[in-house]
Amino acid sequence: MSAPAETPRLKVAVTGAAGRIGRVLCPLLRPHYDLRTLDRVPVAHDPKALLGDVRDLDFMRKALAGADVLVHLAAEPYPFANWTEELVEPNIIGAQRAFQAAQEAGVRRIVYASSCHSVLGYPWDQTVPVTATPKPRTLYGVSKQFGEILGRYYHDKHGVEFVAVRIGAFSEKGARHLRKPGECRMLWLSPDDGAFIFRSAIEQPGIGYEIVHATSRTEPEFLALEHTRELFGYEPADDVRNQ
Repeated sequence: MSAPAETPRLKVAVTGAAGRIGRVLCPLLRPHYDLRTLDRVPVAHDPKALLGDVRDLDFMRKALAGADVLVHLAAEPYPFANWTEELVEPNIIGAQRAFQAAQEAGVRRIVYASSCHSVLGYPWDQTVPVTATPKPRTLYGVSKQFGEILGRYYHDKHGVEFVAVRIGAFSEKGARHLRKPGECRMLWLSPDDGAFIFRSAIEQPGIGYEIVHATSRTEPEFLALEHTRELFGYEPADDVRNQ
C-alpha cells in the first residue's frame, strides 16, 4: 500500500512584511506555509522578498499569481496620520489594488489587518462586540473600516473569502508600557496569540465574510472575544496581568 499523499502547503502571500507587525508575524507563520513576502523595502527576515508597491496593480498581479491566501498587512499605521498626505494612498488605494489583484489572480481568501481603531470611539467601560456599529475616533480608524467594507464588496461581488482581524495593541511580551494602566494594557495582543488568530484566519474552513477581534487576555475585555472564540476555538495563551 502506498503512503498517503502529503497535503500541499498553502501558498500565503503577506504584504507589509517588513513592518512592525510583519517582521514579528512572518517568522511565526513561515514554518506552516509556503510563505511569499512583499514590501516596498528590503525584508530583513526574508532575502527573497518581492519588492514593490501595493498600489502597483501589475506588480501585485504578478506577486499574487498562484497564491491561495493574501494576508494584507501593508498600511500607514500611525493613528493620527493626515488623511490626504498619508492615509489615502496606502490605506485606501493600496487596499483596493491589493484586493483587486488578489481577485484577478484567483486568490481564494483575503485576511485583512484591520484595527481596534475601527471601534475606539466607544466608552472604555463597555465591551464592544464585532457586531457593534463601527465607531472610529481617528481617520486612521476610518481607513481601516474602509478595508472591512471593501472586503465585503469583493466577497459579495466576486466570491472571495474574507476575514478582517481587528488587531489590538500588538507588542512583545514584557513591554514596559504593559505594566501601566491605559489603552495598551486593555488592548494588548501578544505575538503568539496574534499568530494563532492569523493562522486560524488563514486555515479555518467554511469562511465567507468574517470580522474577528484580536487581543490577548485583558481585564477588562474591551474588544469582545466571544466571536473569535466561537469561530476559531481561540483562548488567549497570554494574559496582560502577568506582564
